Amino acid sequence: MKYFTNEFDALIDSTKNENDKLVKLRKESFKHFIDSGLPTNKWEDWQFTNFSSIEKGDFRLSSLSDAIELTGLLPGRIPNTYLILSINGYYQPNLSDLPDEVKVASGADHFSSNSNYHSLKNVQSNQDRGLNPFYMLNTSMMNSGLSIHIKDNAKIIKPIQIIYLTTSIISEIMNHPRFVFQFGNNSEATLVEHYIGSTSTPYFNNSVTKVELGKNSFVNHIRIQEESEMSHHVANTFYKLKKDSNLNVNSASFGSSLFRHNINLKFCGDSSSADYSALSLINDKQHHDQHIIVEHMSDACQSNQLFKYILSDQSSGVFNGKVIVDEHTKRTDASQSNKNLVLSPSALMNANPQLEIYAEDVKCSHGSTTGQIDPEALFYLKSRGLGHDKSMELIMNGFISDILELIKNEDISEYLNKIASQQLEKIL
Repeated sequence: MKYFTNEFDALIDSTKNENDKLVKLRKESFKHFIDSGLPTNKWEDWQFTNFSSIEKGDFRLSSLSDAIELTGLLPGRIPNTYLILSINGYYQPNLSDLPDEVKVASGADHFSSNSNYHSLKNVQSNQDRGLNPFYMLNTSMMNSGLSIHIKDNAKIIKPIQIIYLTTSIISEIMNHPRFVFQFGNNSEATLVEHYIGSTSTPYFNNSVTKVELGKNSFVNHIRIQEESEMSHHVANTFYKLKKDSNLNVNSASFGSSLFRHNINLKFCGDSSSADYSALSLINDKQHHDQHIIVEHMSDACQSNQLFKYILSDQSSGVFNGKVIVDEHTKRTDASQSNKNLVLSPSALMNANPQLEIYAEDVKCSHGSTTGQIDPEALFYLKSRGLGHDKSMELIMNGFISDILELIKNEDISEYLNKIASQQLEKIL
């Protein structure tokens, strides 16, 4: 923990001209972080994930010298999309491309234009509700990220791709990006939040993303975690849905040796809907932990969750999902499903789907299954002349196909299918 203190002190010294409110927020948040420490296996919602590699690390905050000039092709670029690019924690406005309906704020403007998204109440220690030390750490050290506002009635035809690239670093760095995505009333947009690592040097990304949907808005949010194998990636994502809004989330995680994602989705207006699908393909000693809380606080809202994992070698996964239905709500419809395919006797999956229902007018379901490749299906394919690896590949592609098919944009779907195929080849 000592290196966190050293880096925080250096950050405060280097930002003496910052807004007084921001400095106060940083200091109080860091105090909460130091007081709580990193999660341990005694914390119920964190018991299956070991963060000692972060605690024992020696990561420094990225500096201006890390903002290298990109040479060659930009990795992960999806065709026919607008672009927002950050390299090693530094926003690259000259390499970004956005339509007029989208307003972007960075640096000091980011905080001043969104101070209500950085309130102190969001850093109070509350281990059972998803607000956690990594959120406090991000709030105290947030050194990158953007505010993106899409105007009322705007219809953004092309997806907006945000690439947060870590590459060509010469020492272990950490970044704490804070993203705020605001979608105006009656707006429509697709946003790709894409984390990519292209380096063999260890690093640590600790992100916070807040997404607010205006009334009658329609939003597709695709989150791709494609960090390098030596990285640590911890994330907190918050969704707030107003009346008649519609949210589709597709999350895919392939990289990082240690990945933890906390998701909080809250219905704050009647007749809203949210579909959340997540795919995790891991091997070697990777550990992927996803924790989602869906709060139904308004009438006639619908939520659907589908989380799928494929685990091989000595990898391990965690799914912890909770649906909460407030006692004053009516006509709630919620489903939660977790399905896991374990390919190795050394791989481990922990799943804990939960429902907390305090109302009567509900339709809720949840479940989790974990199993291995069906030997009869494998035998059938091999008996038709296919090799073992090809048969395994076909079965795994069938297992993940229903998640990838949920992505309607052809360019995004093609990219994710390619990356998923590459990851399955590693697993085989």
